[in-house]
Amino acid sequence: MRTVFFSFRFEDVFKVNQVRKSGSFSGARRAGFKDHAEYKKIAKGGDTAVKRWIDNQMKGCSVTCVLIGRSTFRSKWVNYEIQQSISNRMGLLGIYIHKLSDPNKPQDTGFFNPPNPLEKHTISVKGLLGISHHPACDVYKTYTWETGFLGSIGNNLGDWIEDAARKVGR
Repeated sequence: MRTVFFSFRFEDVFKVNQVRKSGSFSGARRAGFKDHAEYKKIAKGGDTAVKRWIDNQMKGCSVTCVLIGRSTFRSKWVNYEIQQSISNRMGLLGIYIHKLSDPNKPQDTGFFNPPNPLEKHTISVKGLLGISHHPACDVYKTYTWETGFLGSIGNNLGDWIEDAARKVGR
């Protein structure tokens, strides 16, 4: 089983926990989940402290799973985590979680997915004609996590993670 770093905005933590508790993972060291109080303490140390904390949490992980809610695209830290994942040759995948329920917020019933933060980042790919540059969203897949009356729909997280890892030879 792979160690996966979950990248997300803290405001989506209720939805994030639904994915994490899906049965696809075991153990506590999955993406550096810390509670809000601990994060606030780290954030008081400034950007350098937050970056150091993120970098430490990513050590030993082979794939970053970006959980995409309504405003994830604007997150400075999610974008930093994506860039670090690319720099460290980690696999990447995105999962839209905006349609999952959250008792503290109205359910998103829109037909369109929120902006994908992978669109902001570029991947260099070696090919027969040399190195080409592609948006990360063209290289790595993004899925939608939904729940319905039969439970989780599209709950193939383990397969999605393996696919992302294979793309970078891990």
